[in-house]
Amino acid sequence: MNDKVPYEFDVTTAIHLPMSERVLDKLADILYATDEILGMVQTPERLPDASMTSVEMSMQRVYEQVNELMKQLSD
Repeated sequence: MNDKVPYEFDVTTAIHLPMSERVLDKLADILYATDEILGMVQTPERLPDASMTSVEMSMQRVYEQVNELMKQLSD
């Protein structure tokens, strides 16, 4: 029986990876989460309200900014 705890890789503590790779990984997490939020607030079943419209606009800006930053860092 193997009593060892399974090793879990965490890119933020993987100091052997370049800083840019670690930053890109976290930005990808932000991009993914932002995309999920946009999917939630852009559903056709949702009745428009001011707070969700504000969230949608903010998340769209965050998505675009993070996407652009990722492009800059990966070039």
